[in-house]
Amino acid sequence: MGEVMTALTAQFTLTSEPEKTVRYVLHDSFDWRLFQAGLQLEELRATGRHELTLRKLDGGTACETIRLEGAVPAFFQHYAPGLLRDRLADCLAMRALLPQVEIRRRERLLRVLDSEQKTVLRIVLQEQEARPPGRGEYQPMVALVGLLSVRGYDKPLRQVSRFLTRTLELQPQSDALITLGLAAIGRRPLDYSSKLNFQLQPGTPAGEVARQIHRALLDTLETNLPGTRADLDSEFLHDLRVAVRRTRSALSQIKGVFPEDEVEKYKERFAWIGQLTGPTRDLDVYLLGYDDYRDSLPEPYRPDLDPLHRFLVNHQKSEQRAMVRKLNSPHFHTLLKEWRAFLDTESAPESICPNAHKPIGKVAGKRISRTFFRVLEEGLAITPHSPPEALHELRKGCKKLRYLLEFFQSLYPAERVKPLIKNLKGLLDNLGDFQDLEVQADKLRKFAHQMVEEGDVPADTLLAMGMLVDGLLKRQQASRQVFADRFARFADAKQVAVYQELFGGRRKKRVADGEPA
Repeated sequence: MGEVMTALTAQFTLTSEPEKTVRYVLHDSFDWRLFQAGLQLEELRATGRHELTLRKLDGGTACETIRLEGAVPAFFQHYAPGLLRDRLADCLAMRALLPQVEIRRRERLLRVLDSEQKTVLRIVLQEQEARPPGRGEYQPMVALVGLLSVRGYDKPLRQVSRFLTRTLELQPQSDALITLGLAAIGRRPLDYSSKLNFQLQPGTPAGEVARQIHRALLDTLETNLPGTRADLDSEFLHDLRVAVRRTRSALSQIKGVFPEDEVEKYKERFAWIGQLTGPTRDLDVYLLGYDDYRDSLPEPYRPDLDPLHRFLVNHQKSEQRAMVRKLNSPHFHTLLKEWRAFLDTESAPESICPNAHKPIGKVAGKRISRTFFRVLEEGLAITPHSPPEALHELRKGCKKLRYLLEFFQSLYPAERVKPLIKNLKGLLDNLGDFQDLEVQADKLRKFAHQMVEEGDVPADTLLAMGMLVDGLLKRQQASRQVFADRFARFADAKQVAVYQELFGGRRKKRVADGEPA
């Protein structure tokens, strides 16, 4: 940067202000929700200044800046009402803000003067270095030269800009500060996502693809372990559990690629992970939905739910501690170690695993087709008089189909398979609402009994919880009424034809009577 300053001094009349050092910490959620929304949240620390600025990635325009008295609040609820809070709420939802990269900048301001010693342009020279927040050695970043125009003096801006690009051969920099800082420490934005994004070739052996899928799911599980243990936010545990469910589904649905005894063993062992993480996740869900529960009651009754909130918080903490003990156990570590070792072994002989050496294009299409038509027949058999269990079973089948489509979607034209997934998600949302509302109503009744057993509970709290249960069951019935429309879209003849064209197969029987309801 000294060479740039020397060259500028030789070409233009400059005056320099003292160098100053500032520190930035760039924040985002673990899954980069701000970055995906085109935003950057930067905490600035300098002499006499501690500020938080939400800035657009495109162009760097500041949306809002607030002064900070202490640490950056992790959750949007802890910010004062205003634009910053609203934007964070829209982007983050339940996710916590986490420090992603720390940047130390040495900055010198130069003023370009005209013949009358008036400032006609400001030049900012920035030398920067980055490190993981609060630890490690700083690593050098690309140096930057910024030009700050003065109103009414466009010509000096063009002259200096031309000098920098043509004479000094400096290149315009469009990358955001967070991108540059992460690059210096060997990271990049969007380096974590829970979404599946496999790029498969139809001729690859199915056993090899199955191992690739399972390794990615295991990576996701392990990546979310630290945040789950620390209870940084509820989505770490959610993503961990989704990875476990996908693992169990892949073990069941990608058939004939692993020895059957190993499949059964690991299905049981991963079911154990689901069981040990279930109670904490259930309480997370009720805490996430608490504000909606409260808001669903008439205003005078809302404070009556406060004892329920304290009950949920206390029991979530207790279940979290119990879960962490199990996640830290030798049994859990041994499971992950042995599973990874198994995935790193070569495929077994074809006599043991008949599909392991077949091309995945053939195996995937056959499996998706069979699962789709099984789901179709189950759904068409449901009538307005079918018991709730029929919809619960249909939901299980739909989940299996969704996972298969997501695992193997890269084998098929995106413009054809993505609408299938979207339509299936719409049906799953409806089936999920139907089951979850029933489960929540039943669980709230159990909570009421448990609260009575554990101590005095105001009668008004029990009455308010009864109102919640009644509201949930009414919403469940409303979701049942929506099912017919959602399933009709899924079972549309045109969509069935797309499944047949992409994956082959056909319906094995017809439903004689009854419309889906």
